[in-house]
Amino acid sequence: VLWRVAAGLLPNFTRRNDFIKAIGRKIYEGAKEKGVLVLPPRSDDPANKLYNGPLTATMPAIQEALDVFNTTNYCSSYRIGEKGEPTRVGRFVFDEFDDRDFEDGSTVNCLISIFEPASLGASLQITGEGSRFSPDFVATTLAAIWEKVGISVSYESYFVDPVYRPNPKDFFPDEQLLQFSLSKA
Repeated sequence: VLWRVAAGLLPNFTRRNDFIKAIGRKIYEGAKEKGVLVLPPRSDDPANKLYNGPLTATMPAIQEALDVFNTTNYCSSYRIGEKGEPTRVGRFVFDEFDDRDFEDGSTVNCLISIFEPASLGASLQITGEGSRFSPDFVATTLAAIWEKVGISVSYESYFVDPVYRPNPKDFFPDEQLLQFSLSKA
């Protein structure tokens, strides 16, 4: 009901986008204040060259936030990176080539799957009713982390059914796939 009321009060896409981003920032800031998230949004480790680029250095904080959503049972699990890509998952989803492309002004994409999120049913219902304005707490929190270090973030959210069914009405997704596009702010 809250999202329907918000949709009525925020008639245009820009205001809705600002509203949902503010929720992500509040979740991130609140978790930092309470000590639930302890890592800085960017972790430079001079001893470890793997995490010193503009994107790679953010992955410990991104993974920490996802771990919190997982351990609090907001979701059953998550995956950073593409399914079937064993070398570019988790903290290793970005490499020095991604960092270099980012530094050169290119947009770099990142896929994150959230399995059985608590808001999945509500998101599906609202999306099914024709509104693209639905509860999304994980993507907005991750976006807040990236924005904190000056990374411009946009994302799309997709719902994935693990089983192909020829009838489009037989749609039973258990995964929310987040496709992030990251660029210099």
